[in-house]
Amino acid sequence: MTRDVAQAVPDRKAEPVTPAVLDSFLNTPVTRPDGGAGIWRVPTATIGDEELEVARDWLDEGERQQASSYVRAELRVAYEIAHAAARLVVGAATDTPPEKVVWGRHPCPGCGEPHGRPRAEGAGVEFSLSHTPGQILVAVADVAVGVDVERHPDDPVALAKLLHPRESEEIEAAAQGTLDGGRATVRFTRAWSRTEAYLKGLGIGLGRDPHLDYLGTDEASSRRLGSWTVHDVVVPEGYGAALAVLS
Repeated sequence: MTRDVAQAVPDRKAEPVTPAVLDSFLNTPVTRPDGGAGIWRVPTATIGDEELEVARDWLDEGERQQASSYVRAELRVAYEIAHAAARLVVGAATDTPPEKVVWGRHPCPGCGEPHGRPRAEGAGVEFSLSHTPGQILVAVADVAVGVDVERHPDDPVALAKLLHPRESEEIEAAAQGTLDGGRATVRFTRAWSRTEAYLKGLGIGLGRDPHLDYLGTDEASSRRLGSWTVHDVVVPEGYGAALAVLS
């Protein structure tokens, strides 16, 4: 994997992507999109205890062990709901019952080991999922795809040091009131979710330093980065999200 710095080119005429809302595992139909990428948002508060109990039976032993490793209940539940939602969406896209979906991994583009993008064994679709307390996103496409959703942080300036130097400067300027067009928290979450969606799409994740690629903190809802298009995703106030799709 190249270590060269990449800079995205914003498309200021594009609109953000609005996901379908999956607010029930039992009563909301899920259908495969006709071409392109499909994306679903799951507000975790809408998944009741009875539905979650049903969905837990879909998880495999590895998922159950990973869920049990979370000390905080909200993180454990978010993980369980996210993986159940991914099983439901990928299952619908491949005509497979959610409990029969078998997870695997693509090779990592950095080292070749099997810890790259997640995949469903034997399925002709790509998928990505992201979860944070309160919100979950799942995306499915016929090409490589990455998705990320984040809550606004308490200290965006400190966290911004992990991002590209220009993004860090923009976030700090917004915090100091010298840059118009957005609060520091909003700018951070834009940049971080765009970057992480892109890196998840590549399949290397945070194995590639987030400060290498400039995705920007501006309001433009779409941007090109090499062979990838990165779209902002509509999510509730207090969150930011992005979808990266290989062209």
